[in-house]
Amino acid sequence: MIDFTADLDKVNEQPEAQTETQAKPEQDTNKTTHQLAQVHVDTSIFKTVGEGDGDRVRYTTTFDDVSLFNAVSGSSDAVRDYLDKEVEITDIIVTSADVHEDVNDESSPMVSKPCVHFYTADGKHMTTLSNGIIRNVKDLIGCGLAPTPEHTIVIKFKTIQTKKGIAHTFDLIKRN
Repeated sequence: MIDFTADLDKVNEQPEAQTETQAKPEQDTNKTTHQLAQVHVDTSIFKTVGEGDGDRVRYTTTFDDVSLFNAVSGSSDAVRDYLDKEVEITDIIVTSADVHEDVNDESSPMVSKPCVHFYTADGKHMTTLSNGIIRNVKDLIGCGLAPTPEHTIVIKFKTIQTKKGIAHTFDLIKRN
């Protein structure tokens, strides 16, 4: 059995999830009061840092040894292979990946970037370094919607047009 506790201790050092309720009826265009539960998210999990400076496991919804090992060193499918498909997600793990700062320039400096791993209800494992999906995962966690095997989420990966070209993202379809 592989011991990931050293990295996981760092992951779990963030404060307990704190829920805040915000109501701003004066800004509501529908003239009704909406409440949004927000969970504290340690945003350093999602930052690009110097090469080798990122924790092996930055965030996880699981402590399953096999999933953790495969996230840090196993093979996976690319999210781009699942564009326009709905997938049922049981777990998300954010690890570090050392990549070139400019993906089109192999002489650019190396940085440690967050890498998101999705695990599905049917046993698939998919990975991405997409900034759009990294932002989506940050928002998902911030809304208290992190998946678990007991409370899965269904998402649909998609491509959107941006000023710089295209980006991958996803829509939350439902929470089980």
